[in-house]
Amino acid sequence: RMVRDLAGELGKQVRLEVDGGDVELDREMIEMIRDPLTHMVRNAVDHGIESPENRQRAGKAPAGLLKVSARQAGNQILIEICDDGRG
Repeated sequence: RMVRDLAGELGKQVRLEVDGGDVELDREMIEMIRDPLTHMVRNAVDHGIESPENRQRAGKAPAGLLKVSARQAGNQILIEICDDGRG
């Protein structure tokens, strides 16, 4: 919902892909990563993904792609956020 609302405010189109729904995080871990994760997602939508018009001029689809994935590696959780924007 945050991505959709932010994209609407900025006049952008963003397709969100989330992978790693099977990764389990405890409440304390979720609280620790909530703010940094929110900040990174906001930055990707705000500064990374271009407007539909600029994307089309660059030969891209009008909607940008934002991927958020999580996976477990031993006793660590790896979270990756990437977009197909200009940055």
